Amino acid sequence: MVTEQQRRTPDDIFVHDPLLDDEAAVAATNSTMTVNQQLQNIDKKSTSSKTMIENEEEDEFVYSPEEKKLLKKMNWITTPFIFIIVFLQYLDKITLNYSAVMNLFEDTNISEDEFGLSGALYYIGFLVFLFPNQYFMHRFPLSKYMGVLLVLWGATLACTALVTNFTQLAVLRCLLGFFESGATPSILMLIALLYRRREQSALFSVVPSTMAFGGAMGGLIGYGFLSMGGVSGLSSWKWYMIVLGAATSVLGCIIFIFLPDKANSRWFRLNSIEKKIVEERIQDSAMVQQKSMNYQHIWESVKELSLYCYLLIALLLNLVNGALSLYSTLILNTLGHFSDALSILLSIPSSVIAIILISLAAYLSKRYKENAYIGVLGCAITILGLILLLVVPEGGGILSGIFLAIVGPQYTIFLTISSVNIAGYTKKSFYMGTITATYCVGNFVGPLLIREDFAPRYMPAMVVLIVVVAITALLFLYLRWSYIRENRRRQQLKADGKLPPQSQHVEEDDLTDKTNLYFVYHT
Repeated sequence: MVTEQQRRTPDDIFVHDPLLDDEAAVAATNSTMTVNQQLQNIDKKSTSSKTMIENEEEDEFVYSPEEKKLLKKMNWITTPFIFIIVFLQYLDKITLNYSAVMNLFEDTNISEDEFGLSGALYYIGFLVFLFPNQYFMHRFPLSKYMGVLLVLWGATLACTALVTNFTQLAVLRCLLGFFESGATPSILMLIALLYRRREQSALFSVVPSTMAFGGAMGGLIGYGFLSMGGVSGLSSWKWYMIVLGAATSVLGCIIFIFLPDKANSRWFRLNSIEKKIVEERIQDSAMVQQKSMNYQHIWESVKELSLYCYLLIALLLNLVNGALSLYSTLILNTLGHFSDALSILLSIPSSVIAIILISLAAYLSKRYKENAYIGVLGCAITILGLILLLVVPEGGGILSGIFLAIVGPQYTIFLTISSVNIAGYTKKSFYMGTITATYCVGNFVGPLLIREDFAPRYMPAMVVLIVVVAITALLFLYLRWSYIRENRRRQQLKADGKLPPQSQHVEEDDLTDKTNLYFVYHT
């Protein structure tokens, strides 16, 4: 995000990627600054217009050497926490997928349909906790809140090793979803609190990329646990649950103590200059954690058509994700005629391809300052993969469909658009909560589309998934059109001198993207 106060004279302009370390150019023009001069410049930035931009100004944003140093420090401290939380959340969730070829069916006497239902019930628990999660995200520091959640879901996963029938498995999977529910909304909120809007797209790509990495490592870890079958009289899937559950609980204790959960966290050890920079960054992100809910934000949200577009996109993309993330190993095992071990290992190249496509989507979005069209391109790739699953003959060729039928690239774009275009703490948390609710519904319904009667090709389910991905592409295009139209309206108001004076007190006013007419939407 580039603001009017961030314009520079031609001699001062240096284009810089905030996630890269390239300090030399800007340092040359600032090397003679005294600390007092730097503070004065920061004060000037923080008392002028914060959010209204022109598209052509995007490349003129300049990071001072002090802010680049601060950003690097924040990345080194914060990003590893985000990565490991998302990694373990996804890895813990998909343990059931790999357990399908680790003697789970024999130990619990469940059918394939019961297996699918137990996977879907995870999202029922996920959905039930969403509304309490909205309350807790306002009431407690995110570090304490997420730390407790990780300890609880780690213990739940470890206890899953004790199940002997479908009922026990279903209850614990539901509990696992219940405790994992607060993690992703909290992480997205954490990113929104700590980073400028122009920085957030790169951070949001970490979430689906890390999930894909979790799939790759999950396959490798699952393959390793195959060799533990029979140790101490336990099947390999039980060891899988116990070890990962214990690791998650230990991480929860670390998160509780050490995770920075606000821009001026003590763990960043800010000096006087950095504290001034943080104040200006808060103005840019328009996000400060509020301890009480603003119900006007909620009422504003439910009247916006964009909310329902986001809900539909989340629902439709996760129909695909829910179906394929649970059944990909079984599809490879039955339709591809791969062994149990090879079916697990083949998730590794599948996840690597997902990481490449997600990274490519994030790069193209940043390079061309375009989100919606990149989302449409991701939908086209997914549709191609689903078509291949329908028409490719059985055997090794089925891998091409599995590798391409992913929703990671367009989900990266979706997370970016839905976050950077929503302002106001309660409004953003409400959007995230309702989007996550439809995420749950999609992932719950998705596995139920894969019926045992339709095996091994699952043709009716694949046709449905192709249609919903095509609808998603149309929704991306509509959002792009609506945001461009609103931006033009606000630019016209600005040109006509009809905009009211801009608020300089983001923390107190907690303005939304709708009430702050200086807010510009990203397409």
